[in-house]
Amino acid sequence: MAKTERSPSLKAQNSKAIWLLVVADVVIVTLVLTGFAFTQASITELAHSAFVRGILLAATGPLIAVFLNDLLSSDAKASIVFWRIKDVLPGHRAFSKHAEADPRIDLAALKAKVGEFPQSPRDQNSTWYRLYQKHQSNVSVSDAHKRFLLFRDAASLTVLITIVTSVAGVLAGIPLSLQAMLFGGLLVQFMWLALSARNTGIRFVQNVLAVEVTDDGRKKK
Repeated sequence: MAKTERSPSLKAQNSKAIWLLVVADVVIVTLVLTGFAFTQASITELAHSAFVRGILLAATGPLIAVFLNDLLSSDAKASIVFWRIKDVLPGHRAFSKHAEADPRIDLAALKAKVGEFPQSPRDQNSTWYRLYQKHQSNVSVSDAHKRFLLFRDAASLTVLITIVTSVAGVLAGIPLSLQAMLFGGLLVQFMWLALSARNTGIRFVQNVLAVEVTDDGRKKK
């Protein structure tokens, strides 16, 4: 499962939504900091202050984070989403947890197709991945895959945005109360995206197993 996020088509489809998130964060950070700045000094004073440079640095933080996000591995992003250090991919628990939790999946029928369920996380993921390769063109599988990648990348991006923006805030001397407000807003954004990534990632795994159960092995012409 670790290599599936490389699909150019899925990346291209998600890029617009990722950039919309970045633009929204840039606008919000800029408005909040600029609004605070105008309550503290006149336009002339602000034009010569280090605070303005801090605002510009904080506002470009999300843009910087976009490029840093591409440096993170798929495992690192999954760790951020699932809050795990080891066996971070949802495929690592495909048969021991996620299959049993989905009422659509007939476990007996699935076992008849794949044999005894693998036990180790690594074996579970590799077995699941082979099934994914068979059914990746299925609409329910590809849609769940796309949504998982979108929320996973957006969640890891939010972590980077938070770090860059926080550093910029400290360097610019932005009051702690204002930094805390921005941090709180980004934390809420991260929690929403991380939980969405978890749910869609698990659904992605389950959809592959559900399709495998109902697949009769015949190719449609």
